[in-house]
Amino acid sequence: MANGNDALSINFNNGFGTITNAWNIDTSVPGQVTLAGVSAMMEWATGPSSGHGYGTYTVEAKLTGNQPGPAIVMWPGDNHWPGQEMDLVELLPNGGGQQYATVHWDNGGDSYVGKIFDSVTPNAWHEYQMVWEPGRITINVDGKTQATFTDHVPVDYAHGGMNNTIGFLNTNDNTSITVSQVDYVPLGGSVATPSVTALLTSVVHTTESKVNALGEPLLANGNIDWDTLAATVMANYYATGQWHL
Repeated sequence: MANGNDALSINFNNGFGTITNAWNIDTSVPGQVTLAGVSAMMEWATGPSSGHGYGTYTVEAKLTGNQPGPAIVMWPGDNHWPGQEMDLVELLPNGGGQQYATVHWDNGGDSYVGKIFDSVTPNAWHEYQMVWEPGRITINVDGKTQATFTDHVPVDYAHGGMNNTIGFLNTNDNTSITVSQVDYVPLGGSVATPSVTALLTSVVHTTESKVNALGEPLLANGNIDWDTLAATVMANYYATGQWHL
């Protein structure tokens, strides 16, 4: 069972970290996991203190398909449903691959509110982030705020409520979700330092279309420009305290 006060960083190069309640998971590509068909992986939800509380949750993932099926789920720590569930991303049933986020609560049944994302490219890698704080949940995609919830925001275990566990689901043979990185930083806490392998895993998903602050491409002639890449990562670290491109 994860400690909700601890920072977390998982890159799937050496197992599943704390997300070990898993079945039907494809691990054939180093540094990532894919859920297709009916499959799931979650942290174990064994009671209100299971999982994590207020803080920032960041996931590098790709959802494929244009039907409901894949989801990034913050599942109730007590494993009771309907209940306190927060979903960073799901797919709408409109056939367009459009994505949205939801907050669920138990009102004698499953009650929820959803908010549709604006202009998020389907079938592509994105950084999904949820900031859970007292009275507010903010969902960011690739650094842009896509949804904000201020009603029915749950209270975490440390403040008299319940934590949530990190999970991923797929429930459709025509969809899938692939995940390469999972991070959690508690509210007011410090970042778990990523490994070099985690940084390199991120590179293969983000480098091709990116340039640094000077407009210099990070991918030159089909090869990663490692000098430019290293300089960009270090500049971002000194500016923000975080390791990212």
